[in-house]
Amino acid sequence: MILKHFLLYSDDDDEGIAEVDKNLSFQSRCITSLYERCFSKFHTTEIKQINIFCVKETPKPNLTIIDGFCDVEILYDVVGFFKLDDQKKKEVILDKLKQGIDKVVKLNNWESTPFDDAYNCVKKAGYKTNYVWKKPKSSPNRNYKAEVIIKHSLYLCEIYLIVKDINGQEIAKKMVASGKPDELLFRRHLGELKWLSNNEVVLFNSSKTNYVSVQKLNGYQ
Repeated sequence: MILKHFLLYSDDDDEGIAEVDKNLSFQSRCITSLYERCFSKFHTTEIKQINIFCVKETPKPNLTIIDGFCDVEILYDVVGFFKLDDQKKKEVILDKLKQGIDKVVKLNNWESTPFDDAYNCVKKAGYKTNYVWKKPKSSPNRNYKAEVIIKHSLYLCEIYLIVKDINGQEIAKKMVASGKPDELLFRRHLGELKWLSNNEVVLFNSSKTNYVSVQKLNGYQ
């Protein structure tokens, strides 16, 4: 197996809280997703995802591994988390993520370097969680380039379709979608980026049943 995914939860998340401002798994996803993008390929015998649970009382000393999903508990009462400012929240998320991962690494006797590198990568990035989805695409005449920007914050995910000219200047921008900050919810808007002509680029949704188009917008010709 290849370990790719890392998620952070609290006891309250298991009770089905849907409000972003009260849900650790939603708010933490921008940082855990950044960690995943920093993380290099790592082969394991039985783990493809690590789920870190923050518990208020003594955490279980061992791991629970089922069908490639590894659950690990750490001691952290999340009540105080929601009172923190945004920057401090991101720092705490990374700290708790590392705490859980370190426990898994130790119990499996893994080499810690790839995990430490990803941790340092997040810090070096300044906890900035916006990113370009896949690769930008040039228009057929090569005069323009389109890209999809994901603005993934603690509380919200916004998806934008952007067109730049040959000099890299942004000449058009259109919001594709806005919603809760979890890929399970927003990735349905991400299917295929495609130029239909020199003057129109579209982003299809994942099922290719709908698309958002940019054409001759804000001076774009």
